[in-house]
Amino acid sequence: MGSVWEGLHVTLGNRVAVKFIETDYAESDEARTRFENEARAAAKLQSKYVVQVFDYGVMPDGRPFIVMEYLAGESLDARLERVGKLNIEETTRIITQVSRALSKAHAAGIVHRDLKPENVFLVNDEEESTDIAKVVDFGIAKFTDTSMGVSSSTRTGSVLGTPFYMSPEQARGLRTVDFRSDLWSLGVITFRCLTGRYPFEGEAIGDLLVKICTAPLPVPSSYVPLPPGFDAWFEKVMQRDPTLRFASAAELADQLAKSCGIKGGRPMQPSAPHDLSAQAGFDGVNAARGSRDDTGIPLSRTLGHATMNRRSGLALAAVAAAIFLVGSLGGIWWLLSRKSEPEHAASAVPSATPVEPTAGPNATPAPSSTPVAVAQPSVPIEPKIEAAAPVTSTAGQLTMPSTNRAAPAQARQTSPQRPVKNTSPSSPARPHPPQNAPADLGY
Repeated sequence: MGSVWEGLHVTLGNRVAVKFIETDYAESDEARTRFENEARAAAKLQSKYVVQVFDYGVMPDGRPFIVMEYLAGESLDARLERVGKLNIEETTRIITQVSRALSKAHAAGIVHRDLKPENVFLVNDEEESTDIAKVVDFGIAKFTDTSMGVSSSTRTGSVLGTPFYMSPEQARGLRTVDFRSDLWSLGVITFRCLTGRYPFEGEAIGDLLVKICTAPLPVPSSYVPLPPGFDAWFEKVMQRDPTLRFASAAELADQLAKSCGIKGGRPMQPSAPHDLSAQAGFDGVNAARGSRDDTGIPLSRTLGHATMNRRSGLALAAVAAAIFLVGSLGGIWWLLSRKSEPEHAASAVPSATPVEPTAGPNATPAPSSTPVAVAQPSVPIEPKIEAAAPVTSTAGQLTMPSTNRAAPAQARQTSPQRPVKNTSPSSPARPHPPQNAPADLGY
């Protein structure tokens, strides 16, 4: 009934899509009413899963037009023609997004009535690195909310929609078509995405409509491998009695995700098999918990086996922690003992070998940085004047001023228990290291 063109906003410079009604329908009041209703419906639904409408007007030649957001991507129908069929995760994600768009529409009193892969456009979202499904073309939508100021022009007996995706009440041309007709169409779309075929086919439209209303429902898992719960979901969404279908599009999407093992739009962990006795350790615990929560199957044998393994693992962890603690304490003690060894050595050398000076009042024992073998106490030790050299070396390491080296005699007269004061007026006084301490302790 219309054609879509790419346009450019002359002021903002952004791309838009402009839909025109076909010339053959431009003079039809019914066609023009439907075209205007499409613009009203899409503009009312503020959802990322519905194409956005920016403007509506009439050209100078009398043709109405709709200005919409520009969509870059491909329709679901084009993708199915290209790849044949989709996997269960991608199908569930697309159906969930379409269901969110329908939830908005149904809450606003709008029934799409023409859901099909051609009217589901897959837009590439660069930020999310995935596709977003958007519902388009509300051209034959039915409005049940009279406050919108529009009404459906469908007459009893009129068949509107695409035959392959029509619900039985649509195929029969009933005026009682409501939102549950869209749920049937979603079931057909899901079937085609997973199997690559239609649930009902016929040689002519009449034959197809009869099969939709009377033929036995196909079993999806007989065509392709599917999760065990999918057949039950498909049977419920395709009930010919609308009251037996799901109560809403949101419930349809939630039950589809559960039946396919999908949670939050992503695959859930696979349910554990009924016999989990072969699994051990924490894997067995997790699998048992998942099976208990998801399926409600009693798993007393598996839980008991997993509990024993868990206790064994906790015992091993406790032993390992004790060994680690003991090793850490031992390492700390060893480091502290190594650090205190020089101090003990420094205090032990002079006390273990006391030397009585006998050479004269100015003689002092020569300190040394290494242990010295001491003679018998009865033999006096004659100190030498060169013994002051180690003191000079030690003072050099402590950055002593050079003036201290000029008075070795004064340094030797000083008591070994007191620091030597620098009497030079040209530099500040700095303490000498005690002479009874080793010259270099390695610090």
